[in-house]
Amino acid sequence: MARGGGGSNPLPPIEVGHRPPRTPTGHRPTSDWYSESRKHILLATGTRTLADTMRYQTGMEISKSLHRTETGENKVDSALKSKINTTRDLKELLEGALNMIEKEVDKMELTKERLDDETNSCNRHLQQNEERRLHRQSRPQREMVHDYPYKLFEAQAIFLHNSYTKYEEKRREVFDTMTRLNMLRQGLMDDLNDKVHALDLDMKCIGLAPGDSDAPLATLAFSKQQPFSWSSSSKGTVLEAQLMQAESAQLRRQISRTIQSVRKGEKQQHDLVQMALDRNIAAISRLRDDLHLQLQQVEEEINQALKTKAELETAITEKVPPLNLTKQRYMTRSHRPNRELVNDEVEHALKMQYDSLNRMVSELQRKLDQINATLASLFAHKAELEENIADKEKNYDMDKQCIAMAPSRPATPDCSPEALANIFDHEHEHMVSAMQIPKKSHSAGGQMSLGNSLQM
Repeated sequence: MARGGGGSNPLPPIEVGHRPPRTPTGHRPTSDWYSESRKHILLATGTRTLADTMRYQTGMEISKSLHRTETGENKVDSALKSKINTTRDLKELLEGALNMIEKEVDKMELTKERLDDETNSCNRHLQQNEERRLHRQSRPQREMVHDYPYKLFEAQAIFLHNSYTKYEEKRREVFDTMTRLNMLRQGLMDDLNDKVHALDLDMKCIGLAPGDSDAPLATLAFSKQQPFSWSSSSKGTVLEAQLMQAESAQLRRQISRTIQSVRKGEKQQHDLVQMALDRNIAAISRLRDDLHLQLQQVEEEINQALKTKAELETAITEKVPPLNLTKQRYMTRSHRPNRELVNDEVEHALKMQYDSLNRMVSELQRKLDQINATLASLFAHKAELEENIADKEKNYDMDKQCIAMAPSRPATPDCSPEALANIFDHEHEHMVSAMQIPKKSHSAGGQMSLGNSLQM
């Protein structure tokens, strides 16, 4: 039986409602009986032809729908596989960036701890400097001089104060960097979790088969986000992580250089102050020895002056009896009668003897007065020397205590990169490895760098 195309028309229906008139006997005419059967045959034949044509067209439509369904499923599977590969690549990029940021956070934590220790150490040294300066301020007034140790203590205080200010600034920068790193790490984790969840759903979609779910489908709402913005958002986050890691590494290097610079300056200031105190102590010791020698000489001079004074007093005492005897003889002869009161050789001899003895006693008394004045001056100098020696002794002991109050000598190697818990070890290699996060190839399973991935 011939099959028409989709545009063939069915046979016109046979009108069976109109019946021809019957014979007088009530029977139908033969022509009417025959034509009616033929009409039914033609109607059945047309209906069968139409049914066969419809069945053929339906088969063709079913075949085309199956082909389109299979093609659509293949496209969906291909798109899912491509999306899975792209998601995996982005997942690897995010994992690499997250690993890099987590390592950087750990390094910044170590740097922060070391910076806190250095800040506390600097503050402690500043307080010790203040204590040592106040300690030297309690020296005797005679020893309160604007000496070289005083100038160095002032310079050390200024240096420590400026260093403390630098440390505080770096601590604020570290806090801001840590906050940004933690926010970026959280963003990477959220993005990575979304990628993992999306990857699981896409893998689940690949494993689905027709009839796996009989649940009624809700109204579909398709996303309007473009694939480029979806991938560029994750790649932009990875690039931001790169830049943040480089910025954080630069900050850590700056902190390392600051710590080394401050430690070196503290070491120099410490050595200068200690050296100046040592020299000052040596100068005080020399002055004290000179003062002791001078005191010894003054004491010897006082002993000699006391002996001379005793000799003068003895000589004066020895001259008093002859003087009194001469005076008594003169006064005795003055009672002679007027006739006998003549200036004879005896009176002249007594007068000469009296004048001579009187001059000698006066001269001895003048010498005694000079010796007494000298002794008073010597005793005053002795007291001044003893007071000066006592001040020197106190100043000597206080500078000795000031040296003992000094903090331990800063060691410059302690702030080297190796001493910072390997924070800065192989810094360049870490940055290069972070820039080259592996990416699996779709076909050969190869790898490509992060920079190439970001250009996709």
